[in-house]
Amino acid sequence: MQRVDTIWQADSVVHNYLMGTRGAIPLAQEQIAVMERVIAAARPAGVQTFLDLGCGDGVLGAVLLARYPAANGVFVDFSPAMLTAAGARLQPYQGAHLVATDYSHPHWYFHDTIAAHAPFDVIVSGFSIHHQPDARKWAIYAELFHLLRPGGVFVNMEHVASHSPFGHALAEQHMLDTLWRHQQRQGQTADWESFAQAFHSRADKQANQLTPVETQCHWLREIGFVDVDCYLKLFELAVFAGRKPEDVD
Repeated sequence: MQRVDTIWQADSVVHNYLMGTRGAIPLAQEQIAVMERVIAAARPAGVQTFLDLGCGDGVLGAVLLARYPAANGVFVDFSPAMLTAAGARLQPYQGAHLVATDYSHPHWYFHDTIAAHAPFDVIVSGFSIHHQPDARKWAIYAELFHLLRPGGVFVNMEHVASHSPFGHALAEQHMLDTLWRHQQRQGQTADWESFAQAFHSRADKQANQLTPVETQCHWLREIGFVDVDCYLKLFELAVFAGRKPEDVD
């Protein structure tokens, strides 16, 4: 099967996302706040090392470095354009380490920089793993379990599947309305029909391989994560997480 997620290596797709879509994601600040709260509760002594998987422009990891300034964060992405944006965002932080590697391939975590900082107290991912087929998603979660130190926590901020066309239509319309309002505030001049058509035919849409959040939480439990739950969900946007038990190496 031919890969479609490589569309995210295109400069134009990355630019359109960072300059347009990302700023319109509903409840973005609330999702980040949930991530922070879960991490703080799971790691009350603080965070020394973390991994931001599919880091994009580093927005999630930057939040962690701001909160835990002594931490070392490893930022992984396969898109040169995203890593360039991450480098600009993370310039103020001494503990940011950027890694260009493709986690769709097994053993991606053998990279020297990743190995040097593992095991991690925290692993986060934002709107990235849903580009992988289900079998690879499960394998990635197992790899992340291995990369966490005992008591470490994984938080995934993710685009997930609806259970019916009805739910998917609601999710699409909500995102479209939110994006339209965001673009209008930025001076967008396109008419509604053209805007909606561009949204539904966007180049990156085919890269989405969505899975229900309940299924993914079940996978995490199968692998060995505890305290697994979906901590926030709005239509097809979800924040779910799990911890590695203290007594597991």
